[in-house]
Amino acid sequence: MQQPFRILHFSDIHVGALVRHMGWKRWFSKRGIGAINLLRGRASFFDEVESKMAAMVRFKEEQQIDMVINTGDYTALGLEHELSLARELVAPMMYPPQRYLTVPGNHDIYVHEGNSHYRFAAHFCSVLQNDLPEYCRGGHFPLVRLVGEDIAVIALNSAKPNPWPWRSDGHIPTVQLDAFAQMLEDDRLKERLLLIMTHYAPRLANGEPDKKLHGLHNADDFLALCSRIEKGAILFGHIHKTYRVDIAETKIPLYCAGSATMEGYEGAWVYEIYNGTLSAKRLYWDGSSYSFEPLCRL
Repeated sequence: MQQPFRILHFSDIHVGALVRHMGWKRWFSKRGIGAINLLRGRASFFDEVESKMAAMVRFKEEQQIDMVINTGDYTALGLEHELSLARELVAPMMYPPQRYLTVPGNHDIYVHEGNSHYRFAAHFCSVLQNDLPEYCRGGHFPLVRLVGEDIAVIALNSAKPNPWPWRSDGHIPTVQLDAFAQMLEDDRLKERLLLIMTHYAPRLANGEPDKKLHGLHNADDFLALCSRIEKGAILFGHIHKTYRVDIAETKIPLYCAGSATMEGYEGAWVYEIYNGTLSAKRLYWDGSSYSFEPLCRL
């Protein structure tokens, strides 16, 4: 009997910097505030990121996962050595490269630097191949991955630098949304189950929009386009809580992976696609490994 296609979706692992090694000039920017927050205790919530990612790799291998999706925020401050370590931790899940998809999170392009987007792309270039490159509008996005004859994943980049410490909001560029609208009319995608991935949450667990300074500015425009999709799901991170929400604006569910590594909040999803139907199983951390969450916990 044919087996379901299995997708692991995790997010927001937040590999931390050794802030004492951060160049002195970077203390006079938003990174300085971020580094102080890490020193004051935020980093302690992510102390076990390396062991948890090793466990995630084991889970992926043991559960015969066919594809991995990561919706960003690999790092805490978007520093070079954070990105290097993050890529090293997830590298075993990046083979074959066409079966790993990712977008940057706002922490991965933390502040305005001339090479912030390119730095992320340089570390993850092997998994940024685009099956429909004619829709690409700057950088690598929108990115489309065609999976067999029945599934497609569309990745939109909603992360942008936020120079002010009180802002962590996102925006999908209009040119990307325009390209997304065109894709939805493409015959190569019309009959497929579509998974739409981005970093920012278009809706919170209660179905409401996120706060203006933390959320996705053009979430309504994005959801209006997603309302055309008959089968699929919207996948994201940014909110450190694993949840599913169904909203009136779309026919398809929204899944937030939460944070795979934040102490006390660890979570992720495994999606199974069989005969054009998607089902989801939530993961939790039992202290040493990731497991499917028992039904009684949901």
